[in-house]
Amino acid sequence: MSQELTPEQVARIAASRRQAQERLQQRAGGQPPAADAERPKPRLRGSKLSKGYYEYNLSTMRDTHAGFLEEDAAAAAAAAGSPEKRRRVVVSDERLPDLDDGQACCECSSADVDVVYLKVFKTAVCKACIEKIPDRYSLLTKTEAKDDYLLTDSELRDRALFPVWEKPNPHKSTWNNMLLYLRRDLEAFAVKKWGSLEALDGEFERRVEEKRARKEKKYQRSVADLRRRTRAEEWEKARRERLKLESEHEHAFEDSGNDGEQRCSACGLVIEVEEFGL
Repeated sequence: MSQELTPEQVARIAASRRQAQERLQQRAGGQPPAADAERPKPRLRGSKLSKGYYEYNLSTMRDTHAGFLEEDAAAAAAAAGSPEKRRRVVVSDERLPDLDDGQACCECSSADVDVVYLKVFKTAVCKACIEKIPDRYSLLTKTEAKDDYLLTDSELRDRALFPVWEKPNPHKSTWNNMLLYLRRDLEAFAVKKWGSLEALDGEFERRVEEKRARKEKKYQRSVADLRRRTRAEEWEKARRERLKLESEHEHAFEDSGNDGEQRCSACGLVIEVEEFGL
């Protein structure tokens, strides 16, 4: 049995049909429906990867060698004005100095000076003299400088005292750069700090002796702590004094009344005895 529609339902159906026909006519004519035009467009929800994303032009960035990248204004302006982006070619300035500058090796007067030593350490020396005189021109890492010349981190960070050559870490590229110091500069500052190389050796021996004494003291503390935790000897000594026993005596065991146990009549030591039947 079908149920007849109420007048309100019939009016609602007619209104819905009229709105649908209007939307179809507007779409056929290329115009958006009036209800859709008034409704604001929903914003697209970005993914987690798109949040906080910034696009950089790496060809216009400059490495500050301090953990930051800065944008070169001239390169950025040139890249923005050019119709197509071109890769910036980095030209190394590690070239041999002109002979007119009068730069020659301070040891053998050779003109074939090392560019890195001249640029970083302001020392004109050739590669042959670097290999021939390692006591003056060899390079030391930061750890070696601290161990050999007893220098502190604050002193090694002072670029006015020690020029440093920064190189990528040979063990892993993501680690901190390797810092190389000239042995001549380190030795000169160590002599100024400690008075002489003999005084530096004495300070080194004193620290070695202090380190050995600290290790010995730590070992003694560990042994004393072990004895305190066990306390076997102290407990035995106190028990003998309490029972007024001699340092050594012969045990005289008697049955204690419990099955399988015997007790010493002198010191009270209890042992378990098992009997095997034949």
